[in-house]
Amino acid sequence: MDAFPSGKQQGEVLAKALAGEGYFAFPGLLLVRGPDALSFLQGQCTRDLRRLSGPVGALFLNHRGQIEEGATVFPHKEGYLLAPWGTLEGVKARLKRYIVFDQVELLELPLYRRLHADGREEVAESGEGAHPAGVYPLYTLLKGLPLLSDIRGELPQSVGLLHLVDYGKGCYVGQEIMARLEGKEVHHHLVGLRGLSPAQEAPFDLLLEGRKVGEAKRVMETPFGVLGLAVMRKEVPLGAVVEGG
Repeated sequence: MDAFPSGKQQGEVLAKALAGEGYFAFPGLLLVRGPDALSFLQGQCTRDLRRLSGPVGALFLNHRGQIEEGATVFPHKEGYLLAPWGTLEGVKARLKRYIVFDQVELLELPLYRRLHADGREEVAESGEGAHPAGVYPLYTLLKGLPLLSDIRGELPQSVGLLHLVDYGKGCYVGQEIMARLEGKEVHHHLVGLRGLSPAQEAPFDLLLEGRKVGEAKRVMETPFGVLGLAVMRKEVPLGAVVEGG
């Protein structure tokens, strides 16, 4: 099936995906293996891999607690499989920066992450039968789900991803900031946008009465009008009219 289907075909595929039918497929997985695979990954991501029995979403932060990469982590007989939410090169480069004396190997595998529309995830050898990749950005927008590009540089708490942080797991990159913010309210959250004028290229600042109150992360022309996702200050009421700066 084409990566970018025609309008009618796109509508049919989108309707199926929104109804929880079918799956999307993303090529390229990273195998992390070696004697130090567990201790190394445990010190890099926000999840406690000692409890891992099935696929889980994980974030990779910087020392300021901001999201750099994200991936689904699958248990593997030789270590762990990482299915990147961005690019394979991106998550691999993020991990390589922190390998010093760790006995780990990062191996790219020609496998696929299948993301079912009902929320299940699995590893497969092919992406045959998947929904067209070109539909995925619109699907996520309509579901209110951020892409990695929408959340990169943000705190997990500010984009509704605190459930991907396992407190009490021990030290990892960004853990000190997460511990400092535990139980504290953050000032931003992820919200949907409906455009009243043609879409402009994101990201861009959002202003309310001349004051910056957020940032549009993604804006698209859709069959339902101009829609987008933004990180907004919580005091801005839902339904407020903001301007692009």
